[in-house]
Amino acid sequence: MKQILQNFKTGAIEIAEIPKPALRAGCVLVRNNASAISTGTEGSTVKLGKMSLIGKARARPEQVKKVLQALRTEGVIATLNAVNRTLDLPIPLGYSCAGIVEEVGDGVADLEPGAPVACAGAGMAYHAEYVVVPRNLCASIPEGVSFDHAAFTTLGSIAMQGVRICGSRLGDNVVVIGLGLVGLLTVQILKASGCRVFGIDINSQRIEWVNRIGLCTAALRSADNLHERILKFSGGYGADCVIIAAAVPSNDPVVLAGEIARYKGRVVVVGRTVMEAPRETYLFKELELSTSYAYGPGTGDPTYEMDGYDYPIGYVRWTENRNMQCFLSLVADGRMDLSSLITHAFPIDQALHAFDMVSRSDQSVIGVVIRYHDAGQIQLPSAAPPSSVSVLGSTTQPPLSAPPEPHPIRVGIIGAGSFATNIMIPLLAQHRDLDLRAIASSTGVKAAAIAKKYHIPVCTAQAHEILESADIDCVFILTRHGTHAAFAERALRAGKHVFVEKPLALNENSLRGVCEAQALSGKVLMVGFNRRFSPLAIKLKDFFTDRCQPMIVEFRGNVGYRPPEHWLHHPTDGGGVILGEACHYIDFCRWLIDSPVRNIDVRATGGRGTGLIPEDNVAILINFEDGSIADVLYSSNGAPRIGRERCEVHSEGKSAIWEDFKYLKLVRGLRFPRVTLNPLFRKKGYEQELAAFFNEISRPLSLKIDWLSSQIDASLASILASKELFS
Repeated sequence: MKQILQNFKTGAIEIAEIPKPALRAGCVLVRNNASAISTGTEGSTVKLGKMSLIGKARARPEQVKKVLQALRTEGVIATLNAVNRTLDLPIPLGYSCAGIVEEVGDGVADLEPGAPVACAGAGMAYHAEYVVVPRNLCASIPEGVSFDHAAFTTLGSIAMQGVRICGSRLGDNVVVIGLGLVGLLTVQILKASGCRVFGIDINSQRIEWVNRIGLCTAALRSADNLHERILKFSGGYGADCVIIAAAVPSNDPVVLAGEIARYKGRVVVVGRTVMEAPRETYLFKELELSTSYAYGPGTGDPTYEMDGYDYPIGYVRWTENRNMQCFLSLVADGRMDLSSLITHAFPIDQALHAFDMVSRSDQSVIGVVIRYHDAGQIQLPSAAPPSSVSVLGSTTQPPLSAPPEPHPIRVGIIGAGSFATNIMIPLLAQHRDLDLRAIASSTGVKAAAIAKKYHIPVCTAQAHEILESADIDCVFILTRHGTHAAFAERALRAGKHVFVEKPLALNENSLRGVCEAQALSGKVLMVGFNRRFSPLAIKLKDFFTDRCQPMIVEFRGNVGYRPPEHWLHHPTDGGGVILGEACHYIDFCRWLIDSPVRNIDVRATGGRGTGLIPEDNVAILINFEDGSIADVLYSSNGAPRIGRERCEVHSEGKSAIWEDFKYLKLVRGLRFPRVTLNPLFRKKGYEQELAAFFNEISRPLSLKIDWLSSQIDASLASILASKELFS
């Protein structure tokens, strides 16, 4: 299928051929008929992409802070490589579209294939021929509403939420500052609600057009008599409410809003503007200053958007989805005139011209629609040239052809997140004796970009096509945690070697299924516990070789705060921090002590009422069969500067400290300590674990090395620790 992407490094827009996205539970697959370009938000994104690296840094200081933090924790080389790889990945554009339901996922009961729907959501409702969107971000299109008009539903919902926040009532005098697309939609919604509306903008051409078509009374921001005109408009009192739909890098709209609002009036900020309100104006007038966030309640809440849990209407009258439905009803009733706002429409093949026009801030451009007349009719070539990328998932796609024997290890990759993109795939690409055959990601966008960059001949959005392919010997599972066990079990039962990123499983039943599949297949299975393969960790373990006394180990992880809505906390996607991250530390202790786990005790901090997430701050005490004990401290509320990971070990008159893959201190009795320091090149064990994995695949069965039993033991210990914490 075709999708519009932007290269964030160069700013270039492209129409890419990528796999059709994979349908997920609770979602619908929609064949787009139209999508609307947000001339404000997307226009800014395109302009930002065309800036120099310094310009991007100035425009996004919050990202610069993240890079500086990574420099301290990950090192210079790793950070620069990660930044470059991130900039190389394309950015999907679009968040408002409309089309026909092609297929519904498990759990969607009220939509059927063939139903027309409007779709919303950044990161979901793309400019693409097909999109996969959660049910709560789809609204049925009423009869008589065109797809062109329905494509504006997301933008209309943003405008509608601003109107709801301002609390306007029948007959109120409302001023809208900023007559871009969202501002013009706001004007129409206010008029449909029975309000009197006055518009303000900085562009004379836009003001002339608004007055000419009679949308509302409008005036230039620079007009000498602006305040007097608003007083006349409001009967001498000032505006009951001012809605700021302008996006400017100053507080001028907020200043102006305070000046033109009446005593005890309301100011609502919808657009991206500086919210520095003059104290005297807002205090002495007792003005109410509010913000409006996106499409309405539910925005940014994964429980609502991704899991499909609705808010009861008795408690939350207007959610994202109900705002979408309301906007479509206004369009169906003829109370919104979208025809006058749609100034341009392009087929997807001419989308580059559309975005070029939007990025030039042409004031004649208001509403721009991308149309997809031929969606679903793409014919793929019967055979792709060796240097190109094929797309799976089409009836015209030929099967993967088997290379002649003998052949190198043929690898399929599932997952294209940041870990896969920044670490594992670049390392795999360096192995000249591997054949990277295929890559899958749920949306297909990253898979296509990575396939092109690393010359991987096949990309797809369907993981099962890799799991079931006879032309794949080995599968790398680099997806979110909830899919690891199922994918690993299916791959093993299909006779493939498996490398699966931690955790191996989120519960005992899933772990048992993977273990049984591995035992039946006899294939190599490795969990991505890289710390045990890192060079300084191996030196640490060698220091305690041939010990006969138990060990005392303390491992501290200082990981930083993650908000409750982070995917790692999701019970099925992430599984929580013990399964998602502390499992690394549990495995490290299990490997270092080299003895089976006997039992585990877990304690979390209190303080939920203080804003702390107790389950993100835990102490895990592990007893081992040889009498050793390990204390794993996982903290999210520590200072980043003290380092992320630290392990202290004691046994038989010897002590050692290992820290952040860069520092190792070994002390024996009263002797001078031996210190190893690697501040720039932190070898985290990724190269070494991959080498061990592929060596194991090539090794004769009689010479196999057993690391799996300890990894499974650590995986089970992590599951039991998490289970105890939440029981």
